[in-house]
Amino acid sequence: MSSFPKRLLATCAALFILLSALALAGALEAQWSSFPTDNLVVHFSKGDVQPEWSEQIDPSSFYWMILNRRANELEDGFHGVENLLGVDYDQASQGAIHIFIYPELEQYQEDSGCLTCAAHVGGFLPALYDELIDRIKTGEVNQIAVYLTEDGTQSSVLHEFTHVLDFALIRNAPPTFLLEGLATYVGYRLDEAPDQWQLGLAEQFVKLYLEDYGIDLFEDYFLQGGYWKFTYNVGTSFLRFLAARGGWGKFLEFYAGLRRPADHEEVDRLFVKHYGAGLGELEAEWIRSLAAIRTTKNARAGYEFKLDQIPQRYIFLRPLLRDPKGAKRLFDEARTLQEGQFNEQGGAALRQYLDDPENLLPTRGAATRALEYSQYLLGYVRDYHRDERKLVGEFINAYTNQLPQLYREGKYEDFAQLYWELVHTYVTWR
Repeated sequence: MSSFPKRLLATCAALFILLSALALAGALEAQWSSFPTDNLVVHFSKGDVQPEWSEQIDPSSFYWMILNRRANELEDGFHGVENLLGVDYDQASQGAIHIFIYPELEQYQEDSGCLTCAAHVGGFLPALYDELIDRIKTGEVNQIAVYLTEDGTQSSVLHEFTHVLDFALIRNAPPTFLLEGLATYVGYRLDEAPDQWQLGLAEQFVKLYLEDYGIDLFEDYFLQGGYWKFTYNVGTSFLRFLAARGGWGKFLEFYAGLRRPADHEEVDRLFVKHYGAGLGELEAEWIRSLAAIRTTKNARAGYEFKLDQIPQRYIFLRPLLRDPKGAKRLFDEARTLQEGQFNEQGGAALRQYLDDPENLLPTRGAATRALEYSQYLLGYVRDYHRDERKLVGEFINAYTNQLPQLYREGKYEDFAQLYWELVHTYVTWR
């Protein structure tokens, strides 16, 4: 267990809360309709695909065929990841992989308490429904499940499948940026739909990020042991460089040998063995290769959107927004690609909407929900600003004293204003 990345350990706590709540509400069958395939058991939330799920689905029904086809499509994607990684998953020895598909992002986030989770995550299953606990202990069920939303992209599904196969079969201890880099790389490589990596946008984001922040891969990404700024982008970009430099097979051999990533000498020896150069030399080559990339105005707009964490601002402000449906529409538009480009217009509209405090609803009910959200906002601030103790201390003072005081006094307009200011000040990497 100790070799698993800290991200999944953090996700585990949120999933424990979610699954415990569902277990209290009823058995697995009462909450989900399940479709087994060769390696997977795919669960669809009842009441969200067909209006009435009071009775078990008739296997001859149209809805049953749609869900069964979706489950088999997921199985096909799983086999694609197996082939690319050069591994062969055996359900008999590794256990069936359970996938839970939520109808919408907001439901997963609020049920789990993991507000910044994108609902396409892999997580531990320390506690489940009674009928699965013993099967997990015997190995009949894999202890890692995948959580998706109905509107999740194919690349995100393949990303999580990569993690499951990585933990089950490769069993090494890579640094987080390579762990996430591999999963992201596999996701976009196998997904035929154009995404930011296939269109060259994400590579430009990395170049712009390196121009703004001087980094050292060992210091900032190997030794932190968890998330760091632009972890996915940096990891995927560096992995693409390694794959292009020595081929995909060589990278897989190198990756499988990552047993002790915090040991500089051992990791350097592994790089030299496979690539003829240590990490420092390879990092310098990688940075030089990025320097040759031309950055566009559109990519810079997307980079600024990501750097300011606008989607996270929307998530944390969600309980206070006057027009939640309108805000969600802007949020969804901002995350789409239009004609192969970052949706600059959608991103600007969402930013403008969130920047105006007049769009907040200063009522007791809204403040109550925002106070609950502030617990998760605290965790976010501690994580993403952990190298700035003074900044974190300032937030904790407002979180501990000012927000609760305004709430108790019924000053909901002042509460909304302060909460809005906290989100705009701290939900950013700048």
